[in-house]
Amino acid sequence: MSRGFQDIVRHPLFRVFSGIAAVVFTGALLISFFEGDLNNQFEALGDGIWWAVVTMTTVGYGDKVPVSTGGRVIGIMIMFVGVALVSVFTATISSIFITRKIKEGQGLEEIKLTDHLLLCGWNYNGEQMLSTLHRNYKNASSIVMINQLNEETVADIINHFPNLNIKYVRGDFTKEAVLLRANVKRAKSAIILPDVSAGLGARSDERTILATLSIKSLNTQVKVYPHILDRENLSHIRKARADHVLVSDFYAGYLLAAHVLAPGIPETVDQLFAEGSSFQFRRRAIPTHLHGHNYQELRQEIEKNHSICIGIGREQEGVNLSDLLSDDYSYLDQFIKQKFEQAGLGIGDKNRINIKINPPADTIIDKKDFVIIISNGE
Repeated sequence: MSRGFQDIVRHPLFRVFSGIAAVVFTGALLISFFEGDLNNQFEALGDGIWWAVVTMTTVGYGDKVPVSTGGRVIGIMIMFVGVALVSVFTATISSIFITRKIKEGQGLEEIKLTDHLLLCGWNYNGEQMLSTLHRNYKNASSIVMINQLNEETVADIINHFPNLNIKYVRGDFTKEAVLLRANVKRAKSAIILPDVSAGLGARSDERTILATLSIKSLNTQVKVYPHILDRENLSHIRKARADHVLVSDFYAGYLLAAHVLAPGIPETVDQLFAEGSSFQFRRRAIPTHLHGHNYQELRQEIEKNHSICIGIGREQEGVNLSDLLSDDYSYLDQFIKQKFEQAGLGIGDKNRINIKINPPADTIIDKKDFVIIISNGE
């Protein structure tokens, strides 16, 4: 508390405001002394304070005017000193806002947002991700970019997505101080991209793993979704307690084989995931009037809106067994994992999402469920 008070006292704005207050009260006391017996306009100290403020700010209402020589001298002094102090006060406020704006542009300002998304690192996927959020901005949270791009590039990115509330923090997203400046403790989720902004592409997976560990150590509740390049690092990123991991080219083998075995499937995938495509996967809440009904009725309801029902999902509370199971599961580990999954429980330390694609028609819909659909536009 003492240190906080000292910081306030040392602040330039506090000093200027204190000087103005001192001049106002001194002027009010002196004008009351010289004018009190001669001028009924200054019968109370409040009248002197009002006159000093009006005179100092050069407003000059003229409702209170000194008539004595001493009062007029005080008035002249208040005018000169007041103009100087008010100018300094205005300049100080302007300097504070300009400095804050410059620091914000340079990525040096501390972020005050809550429940925001941290976008750590940058590559070509970053713009595609922001574009997806931009098209669905009604459900998008505020975004804090953490990377080491130059200011012009960052400004172009922010201006390109006006519907998104994007803030920028410059620095290494593996560093605790940088993450704290991005207010990681109040963040809701974090996406970690293989970073090209720092020129360390060959070590991007190492930095991604380190960033995941750092973020989780600062905020155990934040959901972290990293993107790694090397499949061999999958076990390491899981040990860092990532909520879900995206591995580059994970489905490339399947899609290449599908071109030969089932032409049309890869083209369907391309149409669903192409940037700007009107056909998109969407998650929707299930209408309350369908709670307790079966999946067949839900599917019929979805199809009325010219959408395709893919399946239902539910967020399930996990059990903290991930630290007990090895990454190359033994027979006992596999047995434990299988039993927990059969019971509908995850093995992570966070909630996990269980998806049922095209479940049986008589599957009962619970109020905790949501539906996955393919829709054409909104």
